[in-house]
Amino acid sequence: MSWSPGQHAVLLGLALVLALRLASGWAVLPATLVLWVALVLAAGLVDALFRRRRTGSTAAQVGHESSITTSATLAPLHGPVPRATAMPASAPDGREWRRHVVDLAPFHNERYPRADICATHEMFLRAGDVLLLRFHPDTPAEGRAPARWPCDLCAPEQGARRWFDVGGVDETRIAIERTGVHSLGIGQDAPDASAGAGSIGVWLAVAAPDALSLPLEPAHGASCRYERDADGGVVARIEGERPLQTHARLPSRAVGEVPRGACLLFAGDADAWDVAGTGDPSSDWLAQYRHLHRWYLQLSRGDVLVLEQAWQADAFDRRLPRDDGAVGFTDGALRLYGFVRGPHLYDGGVVDGRHAFTCGADGFHCLELELHGPPEWRGRPATDFVDLRLWGAFLQRPQAARDFDLRDGRVEDWYRMPMPVPRDLA
Repeated sequence: MSWSPGQHAVLLGLALVLALRLASGWAVLPATLVLWVALVLAAGLVDALFRRRRTGSTAAQVGHESSITTSATLAPLHGPVPRATAMPASAPDGREWRRHVVDLAPFHNERYPRADICATHEMFLRAGDVLLLRFHPDTPAEGRAPARWPCDLCAPEQGARRWFDVGGVDETRIAIERTGVHSLGIGQDAPDASAGAGSIGVWLAVAAPDALSLPLEPAHGASCRYERDADGGVVARIEGERPLQTHARLPSRAVGEVPRGACLLFAGDADAWDVAGTGDPSSDWLAQYRHLHRWYLQLSRGDVLVLEQAWQADAFDRRLPRDDGAVGFTDGALRLYGFVRGPHLYDGGVVDGRHAFTCGADGFHCLELELHGPPEWRGRPATDFVDLRLWGAFLQRPQAARDFDLRDGRVEDWYRMPMPVPRDLA
């Protein structure tokens, strides 16, 4: 116990006051000394008792809180716990930015989609990226050589396929030379039985931290090319069948409100559709029971849009008998996709809310409301089913959004439909 000079002065003054009350004359000085010593000992005893009680109470409280927190938020551990040694090691050339992609486990007795491969994962990778692979065995390699597993990397558009033996000690580094969709394959089986079961951990290393947020999911769709037929009509030719080798899918996200400064591109309450209530020309029975509303616009890569929708769900709660004897349900869906076959920017069902997304490629796009219902729906306005608005939060070329001609053309040799056509089409 340590006492400051001020505390000693207070105790000495208190002892002097008590001594003056108890004694007089020469006896005041010895009485003051005795009382001061007694007060110091009493204060020290009280302080020691209080400190011991507070320490015990705090320890009990901490232990009680710890047990409650552990049982309430942490699930019990099952199986082997991954350690730091199971993670990819630091880069040999210094610091680099990394992102975990996926953990792939082999599926035995499968050979799809190419020979000697049992599992695949498609990624949109960019030139300069580096894939980091490492084999994680389910059981530690005690008393045997480190396990390895065969993998390949295939770039379909580039016609290249490379094999790698992925080990569990050192990571395998695969440099990406060209931008496009790559398919990582897990070998059908290990070259020897010592590898055992396990999984392949896949990481991505990029040159700058901003690249960590770039999308990796390939965009499925097709590009479109216009030409004239022998009679002078417009024909839309579909090229670049999916998955697109030059684009990645940009995820949409829910937002609380439309950003300030956004311009209104389309409002469903005006029913200003380019195509309203038509059937699907590519199918007979859908031409009767599918009701399509379409509105076209021209977007640039990097444009940011917000789709605002409010559905009238009471229209989609009954069964729909068809002439072919089958029974379906009335429902609806909303899409925004690149003309003719994607990629899709938004593909949703009967959901209320606002969704923001970024356009990944230049070209014509179609806002499509699809309703499944009885033929009587053909004459009803779309506002009976959905309240809809499309906003442009950021447009690089706002003047080009509707700068095209709407003509009746043919998609390949399949069917005719109204479609957007460039104004300078020869």
